[in-house]
Amino acid sequence: MHKLDDVKYIILTIGLFLLFIASILYYQSQHPFKDSLETSAQIIKISSPVTSDLKSTSTQDYLVQFRTLTDQTIELTLTASKPLPLIQLNDSVSLIYSASQPSKALLKPYPSFQSNISIWANIGSFLIVSFIIIHLKDFKKLKKIRHLQSKGIEIKTVLRSVELDQELEAKGQKSYRIYTEWLNPNATALHIFKSDYLLFDPSDMLEDNAVTVLIERDNPSEYYLDISFLAPNKKTPGFKW
Repeated sequence: MHKLDDVKYIILTIGLFLLFIASILYYQSQHPFKDSLETSAQIIKISSPVTSDLKSTSTQDYLVQFRTLTDQTIELTLTASKPLPLIQLNDSVSLIYSASQPSKALLKPYPSFQSNISIWANIGSFLIVSFIIIHLKDFKKLKKIRHLQSKGIEIKTVLRSVELDQELEAKGQKSYRIYTEWLNPNATALHIFKSDYLLFDPSDMLEDNAVTVLIERDNPSEYYLDISFLAPNKKTPGFKW
């Protein structure tokens, strides 16, 4: 398995784990009690918002009334961490209470973009989408390679150079590419082919200047330079994008 395969599956694993954590946090927020039940409550009084100077937060109390499954009327005051938007007297709000102790109740929380649930879920979703994009790219590339292997034309190209990617080297990564050339006898045009990235210098392994390349019939711009014959030393694993 190539290094990029390892990375993309690690990305998938982390993304699924974060979504799992987000789902647990969401479930706990919707089931704060062992015997949690959800119902609608009517707001019969709204207090003025109270602002904490130390935490710079604003809380608001709501006097609500609701009925339990046993037809018991409960009236109690609930505190919201921030004022509920567009809520007025006699409006209905969702409420979660304990079936065994109806006096234990709280306003149903709705995750915001700043909540931990949303943050974990958004990061997890982003990582999973990233995995899908990378996987589709790999699948498309593999499909192209199989097509060229079955219907492409095999040509012998001449080794041109082995070059170190200067941009990646500036980022602390040593990545090499093999460049070959081929003179098209039909069009008298010189074509340059390049390999995928390698994390090792393959110069010592290219004893033969002739390198096989598969090209699309009548379209040399669609090609595959096969470097699977290269075997990096055991201390330096190779990979390609």
